[in-house]
Amino acid sequence: MRKRREKIIRIIGSILLWIFAAFWFVPIFWMLITSLKESSSAVMEYPPRWIPDPATLNNYRRVFTPAGGISVVRGLRNSLIVATVTGILGLVIATPAAYALARMRFTGQKVAFWLYIAILAFPGIIFLVPNFLIVHSLGLMNTFAALIFPTFGTTFGVFLLRQYMLGIPRELEDAAWIDGCSRLRFLITIVIPYIKPALFVLALMTFLGSWNNFLWPLLVMQSPEKFTLPIALVRFAGGTQWNDPYRGIGALMAGSFISVAPTLLIFVVFNKYLMQGVYLGSVGKE
Repeated sequence: MRKRREKIIRIIGSILLWIFAAFWFVPIFWMLITSLKESSSAVMEYPPRWIPDPATLNNYRRVFTPAGGISVVRGLRNSLIVATVTGILGLVIATPAAYALARMRFTGQKVAFWLYIAILAFPGIIFLVPNFLIVHSLGLMNTFAALIFPTFGTTFGVFLLRQYMLGIPRELEDAAWIDGCSRLRFLITIVIPYIKPALFVLALMTFLGSWNNFLWPLLVMQSPEKFTLPIALVRFAGGTQWNDPYRGIGALMAGSFISVAPTLLIFVVFNKYLMQGVYLGSVGKE
C-alpha cells in the first residue's frame, strides 16, 4: 500500500513538473515558429498555425544583414568575448577569496563572511551608479573592460565555492602541511580538483549572466561596433523599417531566438552538472 501511494505521488509530481515545463517552453517554441514564417498573414493568422507552412530562413538572413550601422553578428561576437572572459576571470577572483574564507583563520574572518552574505540582500541595481562613476573616472567608458571588470568575482560565486571548500576534510589539509605543501600548492593540487563541479557551475552562471546583461552595457557602450547582442538586437529593431511590419516581427523573433539559443543549449547539455553543483554546494558545513 505504501509503495503504491509513493508511486502515485511520483506520477502526480511528474505531471505537475511537465505542466510547469510546458508553460516555460511554449513561448520559446512560439518564438521559433514565428521566426520561420515569411508572410504577414502567416504571422497574424488566427487560430495560430503551430507548424509553419512553408518554413523559411529569410528572417534569419535579415537579422544577419547589417542595417543602419547595426550588426547583429558583431554583437554576437562581442557578447561571446565578454561573457567568456568574464566567466574565466570570475573563477580567478572568486576561488582564492573563497579559499581564504573557508580554510584560513584570520582576525575578522567571520565578520568578512557575513558582510559578503549581507551584500546578497541588496538588489544589484543599486550598484549601477557607483559602478558607473568608477568606470567613468577610470576612462573605461565604451570599452569591453567596462563590461567585464564590474561583473566578475560575484558575491554569490564566493559563497558557492566556500560552501564546497568547507567539505574538504581537515585531516587532508593537515597531512599536506606535514608534507611541506604550501597554501598555493594545496589550492591548486587539492582544492581546485575537489571543487571542480562548483567551478563549472559558477563559470556557466557567470557566462549566462554576462550574456543576458542588458542594462549595464546600455549605460556604458556608445559605439555600434562595441554593442553586445542584447543591445544590437534592440537597436536593430528600432532602426530597421519594414514595408510590412509583420515581417519585421518574424525578424525580431529570429533575433530573439538567436539570443536565447546558447542559454537553452547550455541548460540542455549541462543540466545534470548544473543541478549537481548547486545541490552539493548547498550542503557544505559551517
